[in-house]
Amino acid sequence: MLTPVENHHDIWYKRDDLYCPWGDVNGGKVRQAEALFETEEVQSSSGVIASVSVHSPTGPVISRVAEEYGKYCTIAIGGTTEERLDKLPMMKLTKHFGADVKIVAGHGMKNAINARVNEICEETGYHNIDYSKHIYQNRDLMFNTNGEQVVNIPDDLDVLVMSLGVGIQFACVLKGLKLFNKKVKRIIGVQIGPDRRKLIDGYLNQNPLTEPRFDLEYELYQHKSAYSKSVKQKVGGFYLDDIYEAKAHQWMLENINSNQKILFWCVGRRLLSDEVESICSR
Repeated sequence: MLTPVENHHDIWYKRDDLYCPWGDVNGGKVRQAEALFETEEVQSSSGVIASVSVHSPTGPVISRVAEEYGKYCTIAIGGTTEERLDKLPMMKLTKHFGADVKIVAGHGMKNAINARVNEICEETGYHNIDYSKHIYQNRDLMFNTNGEQVVNIPDDLDVLVMSLGVGIQFACVLKGLKLFNKKVKRIIGVQIGPDRRKLIDGYLNQNPLTEPRFDLEYELYQHKSAYSKSVKQKVGGFYLDDIYEAKAHQWMLENINSNQKILFWCVGRRLLSDEVESICSR
C-alpha cells in the first residue's frame, strides 16, 4: 500500500505517517518491523528485545508489533529510573503495549546497553530487533519495504527534504529514488543529532568490492537543537513528529526558497502526550 502525497501551501508532503495499521503507532518503522516479524529468525525465536532511547518512538513500535504477533517483548533502556518510566510518554506507551521495560544501564550509552542486550539474547533466545543491524543482515527487506514508497511522489522535484536520526529511513528513500529513477535536483537530510554521513554511506555501499558505488548525491545539514527538545508544529491539520520532523520542517522553511517544487517526507511521528494518555486509558 502506497501512503498518500498531499499538497499544503504549495509544498508536497509524503504522508508515510499515515501507515498506521492499528490507529496508534505509525510510519515506515512500523512497516519494517512487521516485515521483520514475518522472517523465520523472528518467528522461531522465543521473544524479541530492542534497545531504544527513552524518547524514541521505536519502543512503542516494537512492542506494538510484538503484541500483534503474540511475541514476548523486552525493551532495554538506560539513563532513567523506575519511578520516571510512567512520566516518559514513549515508555508509558511501550509498557501499555505489553513490553517488559528493563533498565539495563545507569546511563544512556549505547555500547553498554547493547552489551547487556546481547547477554539477554544469549540467556533467553530472544531475537534482537536492531534496525542498525538488520539494514545489513536483511538489507533487501529493509530497503525495499520503505524504498518503494517513492513511487507516487511527484516527478521532477527541485528539492526533497527529510529529517533523520541514524539515517536508515533516509537511506531507504535514497535507494528507492535510484531504483525507480525519480528525478530530484536536491536531496536533503536534516540531522537531529550527530553527523551520520559515514553511517549512511555504509548502508548504501555494503559490498564495495562487488557492487558499483551508490552514486545518487545528497546533502546533510545540522539542526542546532537539543535532541530531546519537543517542537510542536501542525501542517494542514496534521502534526509533524515533535523530535525530528518539526525541526527539519523549520529548517526547510528558513533555508529553502519556496518558489520551487518541494516535497517534505513525513517518516512517521511520535504520539503526543495527550494521545498517549488516551490510548493508555482505554
